[in-house]
Amino acid sequence: MSHLSERAEAVQVWLEGDWTLAYRKQGNKGWRSASLVQRLKRDRACATELDGWEALRELAGAGVIETASPVSARQTLNVQVTLSEALRHRLESEFAELDDSLGLDAGQAAVWRHALDGVLQDWSVADQQRLAEGLRAMAADLPGVYACSAFEASARYLLGSSKLLSALPRELVRSFGIDTTAFRGTSAWVLASVPAEPQGVLLIENPQSFEQACRVGLGERWALVCSFGYGLSLGEALKAPEQVRLIGERTSSCTLSELLALPEVTFWGDLDPEGLRIFRRLRQSVPEIQLSALYAPMIERLEAEGGHPLHVLTGKAGQRQADNWIRGLDQEALDDTCVAELGGKALDESLAEVWLSRITDPHEEAH
Repeated sequence: MSHLSERAEAVQVWLEGDWTLAYRKQGNKGWRSASLVQRLKRDRACATELDGWEALRELAGAGVIETASPVSARQTLNVQVTLSEALRHRLESEFAELDDSLGLDAGQAAVWRHALDGVLQDWSVADQQRLAEGLRAMAADLPGVYACSAFEASARYLLGSSKLLSALPRELVRSFGIDTTAFRGTSAWVLASVPAEPQGVLLIENPQSFEQACRVGLGERWALVCSFGYGLSLGEALKAPEQVRLIGERTSSCTLSELLALPEVTFWGDLDPEGLRIFRRLRQSVPEIQLSALYAPMIERLEAEGGHPLHVLTGKAGQRQADNWIRGLDQEALDDTCVAELGGKALDESLAEVWLSRITDPHEEAH
């Protein structure tokens, strides 16, 4: 289903669950499109009836469903809708694959099967049983459990793992009646050094370079902000700056939102494809952000000396390469003099665009 939109995927999962439930009771199953889109909206498989019509159009075009006549938001014809023959055969053949001890209803079984082809592929039946029991227990404690954060609820109900709830397919969790967006939000913490009257803000990728910038006195004029090494990334922080708390030896009453509104906002990270991808993601939240002038000596050194390979020994084995860009230079390579002299400036825009263009391809915008 990877070629489908998220909306169409959600509707397909709903259709498979409804078809499975009906099949077990009475054999084959079909729908009338007009009443179907109403049910899709009622069951929150799509936000609006128009979304439902568009999802049906997309599924028909992908061969997932068959309709007597074309349907879309513009052609809301009340026609017969059925699953494609290939999909019906697949669902029929999968009935025996789920262990009965999981105790799933038809809708849950449909999405569980999808998960077995993906994130649950290597899970034992025993762990699947514990997961299903945990989801049912969590659902039974709603809405009270929404007072917890998603991490807390996950660790308390789902095999002691704080990350499992967010890692499971949303449709699977929703099939148990659990809304992952309803849990209590958590405050995020990032490392910062903020003078009384900052001239601008420098966002720094790595904690070691944050410490260097503080040591050379850059924080006397500029607000310095860094992710805390693990957990929250700068990109995640900038998506909801109002929920971020600044910590460090030197912080003012300024919030991250106020710092991002300063006249100059720059970013300094590693000179490798992932470092510039981080910048691209930050720019989605802060359009005015620029690359720091600290990249200039890094570029000169990479071009002159060759830097290091993007390899497991340099901690870069998992990076997606770009435009034959296979070597990098870490920001810690700069000496104190460079950091003190250039840390408060922005990189020349034309040079910045040359390097950013090296990570631009048709798939980059999706990340």
